[in-house]
Amino acid sequence: MVTRADGLSDAQMQAVALELRQTETCFVMQGTEVGVDYHLRRFTPTVEVDLCGHATVAAYTCLAAEGRVLFGAEPVHLRHTTRRGVLSVWVEGNHREARNVSMSAGVPSLRRAPDDPAEVARAVGLDPASLEPELPLAVEETSQRIIVPVRRLTDLLNLVPNGAGMIRYGKTELYRRFTLVCRETLDPRLRTHLRHFAPANGIPEDPVTGTAHAAIAVYLEWLGLQPSGERIRYEGEQGHAAKRPGSVTVELLREGGAVVDVRIGGQGHIVTRGEIEAD
Repeated sequence: MVTRADGLSDAQMQAVALELRQTETCFVMQGTEVGVDYHLRRFTPTVEVDLCGHATVAAYTCLAAEGRVLFGAEPVHLRHTTRRGVLSVWVEGNHREARNVSMSAGVPSLRRAPDDPAEVARAVGLDPASLEPELPLAVEETSQRIIVPVRRLTDLLNLVPNGAGMIRYGKTELYRRFTLVCRETLDPRLRTHLRHFAPANGIPEDPVTGTAHAAIAVYLEWLGLQPSGERIRYEGEQGHAAKRPGSVTVELLREGGAVVDVRIGGQGHIVTRGEIEAD
C-alpha cells in the first residue's frame, strides 16, 4: 500500500498496482471533507475497485506505524471516503501498533440469482453435483458478485478454478466476482469457508476477501441461518487452497430485527517497507 498518495494521478496509481501485483493496492490521501480523516482508493493490477477489506486493514496498520492514528483507552473511530461513500473504521492498539482494525462494509443488497446453477458451476470449474441443493445462488449487483453455495468442503478445496470460463460467463451475465461458500470448515470453531475469484479484475484467486465475508454474512441472514441477537460476531476462513490461509472477523449489527451494518476486520503485519519516487 502507499500511505502518502496525494498528488498521484489515476495512471500512476494503476501503474504502481501493476508493478506490485497484489490483489489490491491501497492508496491513502488526506480527507478533504468535514469530519473525514482520509480518502482511500484501491487498485487491482488492472482496474480500480470500490472496496477492499484487507487493503483497508493494511492501510490503517501502516498509518498507525507512522504515528498517524492517535490511540486512547477506547478503539479509535476514523472515517474515510471511498467510491462507496464515507465509511467508518475502528482501530484498537497503542503507541504505533494497531492490534485490530474493523471496518464498516455497509449492508450488501442481495437477490436470488436467475442463473441456471449447473451453468454457473461449469463456468467456475465445479461439478454441478457439488453445489448445495438446499441453498440458492444469489447476486450482489453493486459488486457484480454471484454467490455460489458448495455442499462439501473437499469439493471446494479441490476445485481447480476455470478463470477463462468465469470471464466468458461474467461478460454475458455482468458478473466480475465469483464468491463460493461452504458451511463446512477446517476449523470447527469458525462459521464458513470461502473461495473468491475475480479474474476479470486481474485476480485469479483472492486468498482472503473481507468484502466477500460481509456479503456472505448478509446471505446467511437472508436465508434465516444467522443466530438471533442485536450483535452477532463470528469468524470465517479462507485461503487454504491458495496456500495462504487466513480468517476474517465478521460482526452483524441489528436494530429492531433488521441488519443495519456489517463490519469486517482483522490484524495486519508490516513485512516490508520501501519508497517510490513519482516522475
